[in-house]
Amino acid sequence: MASSYAEWKREVSELDALISKIGASVLQVRKLEGIAELEDKLVLSPPRNGEVTPDLEDIVDQLSIKHFGITNEDTQFKYPDGFEDMVEGMAEWWSVQSRADDHEELFSTGLMTDDEAVLALLVWGIDFRDDRGDPLRCTKLLCRQVEAAALKIMGHLPNADEVGLKSLESRLEKDAQLHFARKRTIK
Repeated sequence: MASSYAEWKREVSELDALISKIGASVLQVRKLEGIAELEDKLVLSPPRNGEVTPDLEDIVDQLSIKHFGITNEDTQFKYPDGFEDMVEGMAEWWSVQSRADDHEELFSTGLMTDDEAVLALLVWGIDFRDDRGDPLRCTKLLCRQVEAAALKIMGHLPNADEVGLKSLESRLEKDAQLHFARKRTIK
């Protein structure tokens, strides 16, 4: 983790320069449909102890399925029926627990801070920053699903170019509506 905000911003700008230099396309999560609204809701009702309210959890799950094809729950290891009845330390218990540990090792961003997760995901071409360049509030709520999709474990990532085109189309539509609204008021 960067020792200061300024150091983190410098690391991100260096990574941005590298991405720009090689011409890689980056998926900007903030431009995905529904993310801005989720960010607004998270401002009004921030997670407490890492947990969001049930209604926000439903919204996160819906957006996650819509954009990545999976929820956070889908990425969790599924213990077999009867695991809780197994004797801890026995060979069968160790076998299951070993598979669970191996599964969890696939996901590193969940244990990171927001700024660390933003850097890790940016390396994979997924940008979890807002318009000011700060981490999105939803980073911790979506990073595991995005990581699973980026590593091709499960789910999928939206096409970065298509997201950019939809964002441009939406902006042009809004500009046209604003232009016509101004034109009507001038008459």
